Order: sequence, then structure tokens, then C-alpha cells
Amino acid sequence: MARMATSIWSCIVKASTLIFFAGNVLLLLLIIISGGSDNYPMSRLYWVEGDTSGIPHASNTTRWTYWGACSRSNGRTNCGGSLGPAYPISPVDNFGTKTNVPHKFISNRGSFYYLTRLAFSFFWIALSFIAISFLIYVGAWFSSAVSHVTWILTGVGCLFNIVAVIFQTAAAVMARDAFTDDKRHGKLGAPLLGIAWASVALCLMEFTSLVAGHIVWSRPSKDERNHEKAELPSVKITPTSRSSSTRSVHPFRTFFLGQRNARTYDENLSKQRDAETGYTISSGTTEGANGTESREPATHFAETRGSNISSDHSAASVDRDLESA
Repeated sequence: MARMATSIWSCIVKASTLIFFAGNVLLLLLIIISGGSDNYPMSRLYWVEGDTSGIPHASNTTRWTYWGACSRSNGRTNCGGSLGPAYPISPVDNFGTKTNVPHKFISNRGSFYYLTRLAFSFFWIALSFIAISFLIYVGAWFSSAVSHVTWILTGVGCLFNIVAVIFQTAAAVMARDAFTDDKRHGKLGAPLLGIAWASVALCLMEFTSLVAGHIVWSRPSKDERNHEKAELPSVKITPTSRSSSTRSVHPFRTFFLGQRNARTYDENLSKQRDAETGYTISSGTTEGANGTESREPATHFAETRGSNISSDHSAASVDRDLESA
């Protein structure tokens, strides 16, 4: 039962992560193509709208999109030919003048310029990494190496996505405040900012799903662990059951055992020689009064040889007596 629940949970996590990846890629694509068309609904996607009346070379109302500044007149959005990559939210740079431009755009020109240009680049980097992760995610179901690569790509993509949204939101809020502080109309583009922050939420959810999926796949269920325990034979090792051939011997012990074996061989050889010459060695060594070991030769051979010698001497003396008589 637990194994089935784990499988169901794993399928849910995989499907959810796949949906999060697809949604994140779609939202990033919407951000990138926003402002590229004058038609609805692309005309509703902009970062900030401001009153630029009185500024030379600018319309009464200007909307800044991902690709540039678009004019709005008579309820229509006209982007014209002023679109380009990394277009900053900076009226000084957009219209080439400081006349009637709100003061904050002039004093904080560097902040507006670099925040928006970096955000433009980071959105492209985030889309690249997350799109590749989305394409290879299915391979992560069958390979741990691909899973690790997906982790890295997703982490890098989410980092650039979050930073890009933070930079772009900061620039849009600063631009709105610059218009309102100068007694001009300023408005944030809620739809595009909502899409941007939704992509951040999906990034966090997909990364969390990857972590949860890795934990589920790498951790075996309780039934699997019990099954593995049942298959493994229980081996009880006791000191008496180990053979001398498998016992590890210390080098010093091997040295002294070798000397003892050599001494035993010499003793056996001496016993064999004594048996051949008529000597016998007692069954055990006797310990003297001073605690030293002594070997006692058997007396059987000595007594026999002594009796033979005495009989020879007596026979020789009888022969000498007969010769003298």
C-alpha cells in the first residue's frame, strides 16, 4: 500500500513540475514579445505609463514596453519604429532632451538606464536556461545525471528570472514616482508586472517540485526496505566459526609464529634421529628445581650396552687365567 502511494505521489510531482516548466516558459515568452505589436492584447502589456506632454519629440502619453517606448493617442497604442533591444526607461535617453523632463529622471539617470538594460538581458538568459530544463526534464525521470543537470539549469534560470523581475519592477516603480512627484500622470502596467511576478512564483514552485521529486525517487519506501531485508540472508559470525585461513594475522604475530614452527620442526627432527639411534625422549620435559627445562635420556639402551661390556670383560679375564695355567 505504501509503495502504491509513493508511486502515485511521484507521478503527481512529475506532472506538476512539467506544468510549472511549461507555464514559466510561456510567461517569459509573453514578456519578451510584449510591445512588439500594436494589436490587442499585446498593446495592453507595458511596464509603466507616464504623461510626457511638453517634452520635445514625445507624445502626450508614453508607455514603456519590453522593446521600447510606445505613444498612446485616441485610445490606440502606436509603437512606430522606435523599438529596439535593451531600450531603457529614461526620457532623457529616449527623446534626447532634458527639457520638461521630471527631475528624478535626470538625477537618477544611471539607475533607470542600467536597471532596465540589465533586466532585458536577464530575461533572455532566464528563458534560455528554463526552456532547456523544460526540454530535458523528461530525461531526468530515467537518469540521475540528467536530473542533476536539470537542477543546475533550473537554479541558474530561476536566479536570473528573479533578478530580472526585481530590476524591472524597481525601475517601473521609480519611473511612476518620478512622474507623480512632478505632478504628472503615472501608472504601472499591472498586467505585464503580474505576468513577471507569476513567472517568479512558477520558478520557485518548479524548483521545489524538483527537490521533492528527488527526495521521493532517491528514498526507498518502507516496503522496499523490508523486502531487501527479507532477501538478504542473516549470517551470524562467531569467533569459533572463523577459519584460520580467513583470519587476519598481525605481521609481528606472523614473525613469531614462523619461529615457533621452525623450532617445532627441529624438535620433531631430533626426536626422529634419537629414535633411530636408540634414544628416546620423555613424553614431556621435566622442570628442575631452578625452573629450567631438562631432557632425560632413556636408560634402556645404556643398561643393555653396559651389560654387554661387563660380559666381554669377564670372558677376557677367564681366557687369560686359562693361558697362565
